[in-house]
Amino acid sequence: MSQTISLCMIIKNEEKFLEQCLSHAKEIVNEIIIVDTGSIDKTKEIAKKFNAKIFDFKWIDDFSAARNESLRHATKDWILVLDADEVIAKEDLSKIKEAIENPEDFVGFSLELRSYIKNFFEGAAKNYSNFELIKNYPFYISNFLVRLFKNNLGLHFKHRVHELVIDSIVEKNLKYKKIDIVVHHFGSVKNENLINEKTEQYSKIILKQLGEEPENARYNYQTARMYFGRNDFGNALKYFEKTAKINPNYKLIFSEIAKIYLQMKDKNRAIEYFKKSVKYNPDNPSPANNLAVVYMSIGKFEQAKKILEEQLKKNPNNKALKYNYDECLKNLEK
Repeated sequence: MSQTISLCMIIKNEEKFLEQCLSHAKEIVNEIIIVDTGSIDKTKEIAKKFNAKIFDFKWIDDFSAARNESLRHATKDWILVLDADEVIAKEDLSKIKEAIENPEDFVGFSLELRSYIKNFFEGAAKNYSNFELIKNYPFYISNFLVRLFKNNLGLHFKHRVHELVIDSIVEKNLKYKKIDIVVHHFGSVKNENLINEKTEQYSKIILKQLGEEPENARYNYQTARMYFGRNDFGNALKYFEKTAKINPNYKLIFSEIAKIYLQMKDKNRAIEYFKKSVKYNPDNPSPANNLAVVYMSIGKFEQAKKILEEQLKKNPNNKALKYNYDECLKNLEK
């Protein structure tokens, strides 16, 4: 029997983007669950055109709470989670069907989320409704998130902001895997006032979350990233250092501290922390590559060469390492 999909979304005032999202997703989903957190535009009217089941939800500064409310109403075999300003291309929709028809023992699939640059092409903001045009624009960030998972296993989202379902999968000792499907995210081509409003909303929730769990490494890290985005290097450093104290293995935390010192024009401290990052992440070439680049920037090409050669033995196909090694050799030949 063919597997079915519930599309679960939380939305507010998304009249400009929702139709584009749903017109693609409708090709593979069997029901659309919309949790609306207070729209005052035509969002609900658009959702009704697609026979969506719409539920109002009072906003409580908690994205996971809203997400989990949408999951509560899902009745199909699998759940696909999208935001209104996201689209999956038609060629990838068929891959979703293939994945859930033959999931093996995986209960979730991690999809690539690509966010696009607004100012790289002036036309992006004007043409956001033309997905086929802007999906080929340069994207500034790409990461993988579990957005497709089995229903009726008690899986749920965690964290007030930058919410994740993967923690729930891991806690239950269940399996997920990455698959070659892209979710195209166009949040950055929105009106600048809306972007600023969302940034402020996220900042407020990040600080609220930290206040609730001040010893949580993830929440300190997010707070540091927030301050870094504001060029408040003092506070960014404070919360990155707190993250490292709580969990020195959290992400590439010592590399983050090193980058703050680079912004503060203190290359000696940057070197110190990139070295620490190499020590804590021996299998990741990124910290060593960054360390080599800093050495090159102060004319210490022999040290950089040695580091890059060691890394290339372990990662012979790494483009960044190869590029920097070639640059290093050019400077040594001068």
